[in-house]
Amino acid sequence: NTTVALMMTTNAKLVGTIYLALSVTYGTMGFMLSWLVRGELCGLGEQLLFGDHQLYNVLTTSHAMLMIFFFIMPGTMAGLGNLLVPFQMSVPELVFPKINNIGIWFLVCGLLLITGSSWMEEGSGTAWTVYPPLALTASHSGLAVDTFIIALHMAGASSLTGSINLICTIAYARRSLMAMLQSSLYPWSITITAALLIGVVPVLAGAITMLLTDRSWSTSFYDSSAGGDPMLYQHLFWVFGHPEVYIIILPVFGIVSHVIHKSAIFSSFNVLGMVYAMMSIAIVGYFVWAHHMFTAGLDVDTRVYFSASTLLIALPTSIKVFSWLVCMRRTCYCDATMSYSVCFLAMFLLGGVTGIVLSNSEVDMIVHDTYYVVAHFHYVLSLGAVFGLLTGCMHAFVLLTSATITVTSHRMQVSALLTGAILVFWAMHLAGAAGLPRRIPDAPDSLLTTVCSTTSGLLLVVCAMLMLVAQLTNSSMRTVLPCSVHGSTLSGSALLAAHTAVDSCVCHALQHSVTISGMTANSSYVT
Repeated sequence: NTTVALMMTTNAKLVGTIYLALSVTYGTMGFMLSWLVRGELCGLGEQLLFGDHQLYNVLTTSHAMLMIFFFIMPGTMAGLGNLLVPFQMSVPELVFPKINNIGIWFLVCGLLLITGSSWMEEGSGTAWTVYPPLALTASHSGLAVDTFIIALHMAGASSLTGSINLICTIAYARRSLMAMLQSSLYPWSITITAALLIGVVPVLAGAITMLLTDRSWSTSFYDSSAGGDPMLYQHLFWVFGHPEVYIIILPVFGIVSHVIHKSAIFSSFNVLGMVYAMMSIAIVGYFVWAHHMFTAGLDVDTRVYFSASTLLIALPTSIKVFSWLVCMRRTCYCDATMSYSVCFLAMFLLGGVTGIVLSNSEVDMIVHDTYYVVAHFHYVLSLGAVFGLLTGCMHAFVLLTSATITVTSHRMQVSALLTGAILVFWAMHLAGAAGLPRRIPDAPDSLLTTVCSTTSGLLLVVCAMLMLVAQLTNSSMRTVLPCSVHGSTLSGSALLAAHTAVDSCVCHALQHSVTISGMTANSSYVT
């Protein structure tokens, strides 16, 4: 059976392709849930859900879980990591191929459980943060939240297996520091992200396990009526939750840096500085968790510290942004992958600016739990990470098939997608600044125009994604000649086939033998 053979495979490229396919499937499911949410919010009063506010919260919870834990993380880490890291590090496979396969099964089990939790009884309407006391039995007495917690464990186990495998593979390659600095930035981003994951996922596992025991075994870690403290959960969750933001975005930094650098006419710009910037972002990200808790009764000194440390993250991020801009000045062409990279940079900049606004504790207390916060993290995570993942998927598509996309149609698709995305989330900034709270399926009459513009932007995004599917289908059906990348005589698929056929020693020799426009270049830039 072909399906069983694929699910039992240990080949890194097949595993990466399966991860990407699962990621796209889960992302589509989460995207469709957002249609239902926006359908309820497309007008004033009751719309699609007939006033069922619990169902609305279940939809938003499932949407967030699918997009974060089952779409972006598997796609950027496991999917692109399995496809690109062995090739760029000149190794034939990951060091633990069977564990690599187990991660797929964890992910599939997690999806089944998270889907089942939405249909059990009244569903899990706790939001993705699963805060007590809302997540305790007094508010959700059925099995839905228990199933939801087990699904989180499955997603975390899948991420841990992939992280350990990738970081061990990069260490196994035994590349010197100088060789690593001359290669792609993507392995650097994967290494830093894997270290972050290994450090913070156990914290989340401990927090939700204590929540599960509170629900099922009468413990009282978070039950204030029995001497527990719900604030303990908030601290534990955000010790995981804020590094999770960088777990999502750092692999995107790596793939965007790789795509921009391979398009540069001259050598890469400020590689060492960008590596240090990613390390700084990861380290500082461990110590800023409580800026999510400014309204939870923190004292003034604590709020000052977390406001200042949050602003500090803007420094290494600025180093990366300006390095990308300098490198973009040296690019000689703008293909599909570069177009998505430019869109990622624009969205990430807009989200970063609103993040600097939210780092002020006084401002944050005013707009906390409004649509302003929703718009901020969607600009960074939803738009930034999705455009980065599109960059990586387009890069992998060209690498595997040597196919190309028509420039005119692709520019139309990118323009429609960018316009729709800005319409959706820029209007949310305005609604949040006006005080519209989140998680409430209604809006006042004065914000009707803002709410309707958000829904119209979503329709434009849907049309743009359908255009992308049509373009990829058309490109994959065309007969193509071996394509050249900056004049290379080897196509991407030929390089991939050569890498699969030879051992790591020959791959290392191949790395120095690809001629680009008469010059010898590193094969990672051909990929």
